[in-house]
Amino acid sequence: MNSIKTTSVISIAGLLCAGLLASAVQAANAPDWLGGKLTKPLSETRIGITVLYPGSNAYQAKYAETAVSYAKELGIDATVMDPQGDPAVQFNQIEDMVSQNLDVIVLWPTSQNALIPAVRQAARAGIPVITSNSPIGEAGRRYIKAHTGPDDCAQAEQAAEMLGDSLNGKGNIVVVEGTPGYSVSILRKNCFLDKIEDSYPNVNILASQSADWNREKAQTVMETFLTKFGNDIDGVYAFDDGMGLGVISALQAKGKKPGDVKVVTCNLFGEGWDAIKTGWETGSNKQSAEDDAILAIQTAVKIAHGIDVPVLAQIETPKIQANNVNQFERPSW
Repeated sequence: MNSIKTTSVISIAGLLCAGLLASAVQAANAPDWLGGKLTKPLSETRIGITVLYPGSNAYQAKYAETAVSYAKELGIDATVMDPQGDPAVQFNQIEDMVSQNLDVIVLWPTSQNALIPAVRQAARAGIPVITSNSPIGEAGRRYIKAHTGPDDCAQAEQAAEMLGDSLNGKGNIVVVEGTPGYSVSILRKNCFLDKIEDSYPNVNILASQSADWNREKAQTVMETFLTKFGNDIDGVYAFDDGMGLGVISALQAKGKKPGDVKVVTCNLFGEGWDAIKTGWETGSNKQSAEDDAILAIQTAVKIAHGIDVPVLAQIETPKIQANNVNQFERPSW
């Protein structure tokens, strides 16, 4: 196995009786959501999961933690890996999983295009691959069995609506982006821009800069924006809530008060939930790391047992603002 920051391996030993007894046990142990019959015991279902970079982001860390605990709950044989955001490491992880002849590979990709040859290799070897949370590039999608996760375009449009409405349709904003070239970054940028241009033509974007999904980098980016534009900034759009919290830290350090600058994000974190309640954050949307991981694993298990799945399965991401924040549980990440 290649050098990996965090590798969690869950092996659940469950010896079942042979013949008719085994078939009966398999049928009895089939979860309600499976929608079909087990072709073998869950304990013999082997799934490999490689997650973008759990060490860099609270959402990804919760996703990986949930993947470990849910696999254990199901009793499946699963390996959860952290490629540390490095496409080369993740490429090698996929190759390792192919050599192990796993039943299914769950891929939260580190790159839109760099992993396509490895995904093709898996598909040609007869090992189904599903992408989770973030799709790979169009050229590789013919090798993907299914995709699960949020609708990033819808989230970006929601963010544009919340920010545009909070500014009464006019004002100056800055944008804090995710990693350039990453599929989620592309969707959360373009869909936001389209919505702003179509529905809020009097909202002007002063500047846009990447912070690589990193809270500390986002704070630095926002400090630079404040130095350059000062009080001309009326609002901020951050591609995720971790970066939004970095933006808020910069505003606080500058002596701003809650609501002086409208801050809107995607993918609400626990601290962001608090910030909405205190007025520092104008809005975000629900995106559950737990739901994200569970949907991916359930889809993988279905595929492993020959059950048809939709090509696209999405988790719900409703808007969360001050007027409805108490209707939602505070995220644990």
